[in-house]
Amino acid sequence: MLVLVVPDADQVGRWLRQAGIQHYICDQCHGLHLSELQGREGVLDSRLFVEEDGILLSTEVEIRPGSLLAMMAELPRMNMAWPNLKIFIDVADDSLPRLVACDLLLSRVGVTFEQFLHFVQLSVDATAQWLDECQQLGCLYGPEDDVSAPTRDALH
Repeated sequence: MLVLVVPDADQVGRWLRQAGIQHYICDQCHGLHLSELQGREGVLDSRLFVEEDGILLSTEVEIRPGSLLAMMAELPRMNMAWPNLKIFIDVADDSLPRLVACDLLLSRVGVTFEQFLHFVQLSVDATAQWLDECQQLGCLYGPEDDVSAPTRDALH
């Protein structure tokens, strides 16, 4: 028999534990952080949010400011390469530009555990491939970018 559940955050946590998917809840947000993606180099946050209409998986990475225009040019290709992900750039005045990848499972009328598990597995796999692509493009802000450049004497 097919059992549809409109999941809340507690139910999503139980399903993640049942599936053996490592996750944790931090003090800063109401999201369930996915350890598999959260631990990857360059990832600021990768988490599931239980919203009114569905379950949102969101992964954010900081990009080097010098690669912002190149990444804007890459967005259409990336969105076509991973059609289940919505990939966009978030630019705020008080932080470095970020690339964000999101996927949404509509759950207002209920979902099964199997549908939820399929969504998480598909989204995590697609996000991991997208992160590999970002690494290959060399756009991610990393620890080596924190090193300040040596000062140079001006030539006259």
